[in-house]
Amino acid sequence: MKLEDFLSHIGFKKNERVIYLATLENSPTSAPELARKTGLPRTTINLILKHLVQRGFVSKTFFKKRVRFVAEPPQKLIEHLKSLVQNGQELLPELQAHYNENDCKPKILFYEGKHAVQKVYDDTFLERPEQILEWNTDEYFNFDRHQVNPHYIDKRTRLGIKTKRIAGSGSRWQTKHALYDESELSQTLIVPKELFWPDIGINIYGNKVAFLNYQENMSVIIESKAIAKTMRQIYELNWILANKKQIKN
Repeated sequence: MKLEDFLSHIGFKKNERVIYLATLENSPTSAPELARKTGLPRTTINLILKHLVQRGFVSKTFFKKRVRFVAEPPQKLIEHLKSLVQNGQELLPELQAHYNENDCKPKILFYEGKHAVQKVYDDTFLERPEQILEWNTDEYFNFDRHQVNPHYIDKRTRLGIKTKRIAGSGSRWQTKHALYDESELSQTLIVPKELFWPDIGINIYGNKVAFLNYQENMSVIIESKAIAKTMRQIYELNWILANKKQIKN
């Protein structure tokens, strides 16, 4: 992430970024000096400096009876972020109450781009279901290509989230992960490759069904109690029937 992008994410507007960085590089400095350096009007600089002082990122001092401005240490930015996170955590129950009361909240989330698949895995951590039902594809293991965190399974295990997995014979789910079902809190069922070798993965967890389309860098999360219940029944039926075709590890 670039420095200007970082400042933008924490609330600095364009001219605020320019003046803050100029003050950081030239402290102590004055409004006329900042005007010469940045090319911005004095009135704009004075308003922004006042705002930066109020936010605690710049301090005002006097030198030879003239006002000077000094940028606070950059650690102030991190303290500001920590404060925002703490306040957000304190307000989370109230925000969640508003979210639950909203009948118009989205039921379908669509993601595309290089982080689309990871969005589903991140959502499972937020939901923290007791168990995830998975139809798996070996495309998962192309971590760099699909921008997927290779430590997802380790983190899921640490959170105590169990899984049931259906995958094709010869897949890495069989040759590697099925061997560690107990430590990965999983049950892995391997079926003939000619019957099951998908390009996408499907996860069922809580009231959600997620489709992970690795081939086209997209994912869809459907939040519906009825759909999740039906998909869960289909999965369990699939599990029973697939057991008859199961290939032993």
